[in-house]
Amino acid sequence: MRVKLLPLLWVLFPLGAAQPQTTESAQLPQRVQQRMQQQGFPTDALAFIAYPLHHPAAALSFQADNAMQPASTMKLLTSVAALELLGTDYSGKTELRAAQPAATTPSQALVLRGVGATEFSYAQAWWLLQQAYQAGIRHLPALWLDRSWAAPARADLAAPYFDESPEAYYNLIPDALFLERAMSLVQLKSDDHSFSAQLMPAMAGVTIQNDVRLNDQPCALWHHSHLQFKLQRQPQGFLLQLSGDFPQHCQRQWYRQLFNRADQSRLMLQQLWQQISGQPNLTVLEASTPPEGTAMPDTPVLLASQQDPPLAERLRSINKNSDNALTRLLFLALAQQASGNHQALAEQQVRQWLHRLQLNTDSLVLDNGSGLSRTERISPRLLARLLQHAWQAHYAPEFVSSLPLAGVDGTLKNRFKTPGLKQQARLKTGTLRNVVALAGYLKVPGQGDWVLVAMLNHPYASYKGRPVLDALVEDLMGHSASNHSQSR
Repeated sequence: MRVKLLPLLWVLFPLGAAQPQTTESAQLPQRVQQRMQQQGFPTDALAFIAYPLHHPAAALSFQADNAMQPASTMKLLTSVAALELLGTDYSGKTELRAAQPAATTPSQALVLRGVGATEFSYAQAWWLLQQAYQAGIRHLPALWLDRSWAAPARADLAAPYFDESPEAYYNLIPDALFLERAMSLVQLKSDDHSFSAQLMPAMAGVTIQNDVRLNDQPCALWHHSHLQFKLQRQPQGFLLQLSGDFPQHCQRQWYRQLFNRADQSRLMLQQLWQQISGQPNLTVLEASTPPEGTAMPDTPVLLASQQDPPLAERLRSINKNSDNALTRLLFLALAQQASGNHQALAEQQVRQWLHRLQLNTDSLVLDNGSGLSRTERISPRLLARLLQHAWQAHYAPEFVSSLPLAGVDGTLKNRFKTPGLKQQARLKTGTLRNVVALAGYLKVPGQGDWVLVAMLNHPYASYKGRPVLDALVEDLMGHSASNHSQSR
């Protein structure tokens, strides 16, 4: 079927001003037309906008006002909002608090409180507990886990599975006390005739039973779907059963959600405190669901605090690696000056900020701020204008450097590696089953720095859509100079 080509529009829009009428039109770039036809996409599947940042009065656009599903390019909205509303030095933290000074009350319950930290490792938990011990605490009747910084404290408990891989890291729904990001590292190893699996670090109270068959397939071809994990609660702990196939002479490791995070936190904190103090059988309680007859103590005394890296550093993980969980925590941080459902309040803060920038938000539908959503929408024009705003802001160096560099790192490490493209673009990628997207900045030969936002929404986007967006970047980098000069 022949695909009908819609006009490509040149439009004028200074930031914050009303949009004037279109002045000129042209056809889709031939390379993009060909890729769309080859992949069988209708023209309404694609929307994009691109323009030189030194001359934003002229924009090459196509359906740029359509509300599109952005996938992970939505992380750029959350990133810019956080840089502006929270500041480049914002950081979450994890606190260990007591009701009484440690020196006067060596036996008392403590509270471990998460305050939006995106990084809280076992080593950091050990350091906090060690500080309590050195301050004089010798016995803990209980250790309370306070996740109330986020509201609700455990959004994951009521959330439906996003897709068929709920245990995968990209599907992780964060909370305020994000110990090891609620993930477990499983180390897998085999030789000629035996297979072993270990949790790293080892967890007391967890027994591993394996019924894994060895095969002669190459280790490089092994995929985690070849193993099945089943966790069973037992009177004295947990039984982790492994079954499936694994290659001979192979070593692999895999992060996955194995335990309920309350169980994982309890097992590890009990183990850490026993190593520090010698106390067995520490009671670890969730603050949101205290047993009958108990109550979390008031905690005015700060014993120790573990600080996150500042936002300017943390953005590299969020955007280069497209980290959904960290983005969702950052989105929730936007609501910390108010009380109530933090996701809804974060959206309110973002919309008020965009209103102050005089930007049209008719296309915007926010959910969790990460793009891992079936409902989030934004137009290429709105996202491009935010990128233009960020380019001119005082935090521009921190923001721009957080984006993947073409052909070098992050999610662009294996894309745009050819001469003329490598290192000439900083673009956030976005991929869902029905979405591929790119958003960021290009260094166009002879034209300087450009902003680009492109989104393709179609049931087969993730399978066949990337060549279309690649063609658009290639066309802008190779032919924009002549096109732009003709449009003036």
